[in-house]
Amino acid sequence: MKKEPIIGIDIGGTNIKAALVAGRKIEKRTRALTLANLGREKSIDQIISAIEPLRKKGKAIGIGIAGIIDSKKGVVKYSPNLKGWKNVPLARILRAACGLPVYVLNDVNAICLGEWKHGAGQGHDNIFLFTIGTGVGGAAICEGRLLFGAHGFAGEFGHTTIKLDGPKCICGHRGHVERYAGAKYIVARAWRKIARHKSSLASYDILTPEIIARAAKEGDKVAREVFDDVGKYVGIGVANIIALFDPDIIIISGGIARAGRFLFEPIRNTVRRTVLGREHRRYRIVPAKLGDDAGTFGAALFAELTSAGSEV
Repeated sequence: MKKEPIIGIDIGGTNIKAALVAGRKIEKRTRALTLANLGREKSIDQIISAIEPLRKKGKAIGIGIAGIIDSKKGVVKYSPNLKGWKNVPLARILRAACGLPVYVLNDVNAICLGEWKHGAGQGHDNIFLFTIGTGVGGAAICEGRLLFGAHGFAGEFGHTTIKLDGPKCICGHRGHVERYAGAKYIVARAWRKIARHKSSLASYDILTPEIIARAAKEGDKVAREVFDDVGKYVGIGVANIIALFDPDIIIISGGIARAGRFLFEPIRNTVRRTVLGREHRRYRIVPAKLGDDAGTFGAALFAELTSAGSEV
């Protein structure tokens, strides 16, 4: 029997991506600008405009959004990407506007669900997923269930401490993984190295992790050193997660993961050197498979399972 389509939505600070999802197939897509700087009401109008072309065929709506989310109540307590979003009852607002049940979860949790059922985590029930981009996030599937934690904050990998007296993170605390692996810190590390060593990166006025990754693949020594450093720091964090959660698959998602072996080799090497009981564990550290569709698939899956009364 063909499943009824679900509307999956990934809300970012710049774009709202929506899709009509039927199992593992996306039947139709829409997109709208978030217009986050114009305030909450305008952004909600944009979400509704992205839903409208899909609404008649969807039986429910799932939404992934960055921030602190109360999934049980469908409330966005805080979102760093959206101006003025504090304690917003998003599920109730959209249900009234669109006439469909609405389910909301953190965007990294959505990505994790998508990769679990349709991507790199298929066939495994103990997964930890990291997203490495502007910030660093995390989410876990433990014994076949998404881990929310007591307050819905489980999986904050980017704000785990790997060096007690390390540099200050954007959150105000020191030595967090994000302070070493977030995009702007990767770029800052590259500029510091360029000041001391010859590099093709010196020809750029503006650097991004994507540019640095491309240079690494083209043989630039400085670019490779940057990702070697970043991979070692991320590897320390991954080893801690393996010790805590004992996953069999560790998935690394986000634009920076596109650096490929220049990021993954130092991560894997660091984990091998530091994780407890390595010889007794069977784990793999792999890149995500679904790219930008992971959050959309995961949000739709969350809505499908929750509306059916299944535990996620």
